[in-house]
Amino acid sequence: MGQQESSVLKWVYNLAGPVSSLAAFLITYYLDPLNFGAQQPMAAIPAFLLSIVILIINQNISTGHEMQKASLYSDRIYEAVKDYLHVTSLGSPEKSMEYIASRIPALREVKNTSFNLEDEIERADEKFYETGSYVNATQQIALYSTKNLIWKDIGDHFALERFRSINKSSNAISKENGHNYKYKLINHNEPQINFIILEYSDGSREVLFNWDFRGLGQDPTVLISRDRQIIEMFSIHFAHLWRRASNDHDNLAVRSTSAK
Repeated sequence: MGQQESSVLKWVYNLAGPVSSLAAFLITYYLDPLNFGAQQPMAAIPAFLLSIVILIINQNISTGHEMQKASLYSDRIYEAVKDYLHVTSLGSPEKSMEYIASRIPALREVKNTSFNLEDEIERADEKFYETGSYVNATQQIALYSTKNLIWKDIGDHFALERFRSINKSSNAISKENGHNYKYKLINHNEPQINFIILEYSDGSREVLFNWDFRGLGQDPTVLISRDRQIIEMFSIHFAHLWRRASNDHDNLAVRSTSAK
């Protein structure tokens, strides 16, 4: 539809209400369906009321039409942005962890961050870290890190025990053969974004982000992207964090003491 045709239709929608309302008033007034007879001025009352009702109905129809157009336009904008950024909604953190666990056998390297704030850790535990999906994934991580999978975790003190547990399981499985599970710790006073970069054996990569339980009363919806530029952005950020992070010196000291 051309711009001129669209303008004509807009004028038709705008004029339809007043015209139909005026027509209803005149027809009702002169036909006098309520038989006011000699009291002809009284016939104007129902005619006026009917014209108002028709005007309101027409206005509602016109408003609904405009809202439908606005909604369609918003959907088009959303789709355009989503397509441009190559970002797709994956679902809840638990569902997303199931997605990752199902792909662990095909992965070559994983770079993951695990940061939480004091007021969000309880909700994160309930909805993610204490779920069967997460526990199953950590078992997979421990197992495949003794094979060809390189898994690197960066986290804070809330993640420390989880990291140590995975590391302990990897040690138990590998015995003296070693494993490729590594983790580092970082202190942070401000919120850090959580994300995980998956690299497959064929060289393809994807990043999952928006894991954070920071919306009051609203759980996150994890997003996934395979866009090269977006993945590079997160990869650079992970490299900076890894350089700034430190090893778990307490755990290293315990291992050194027990080895004597």
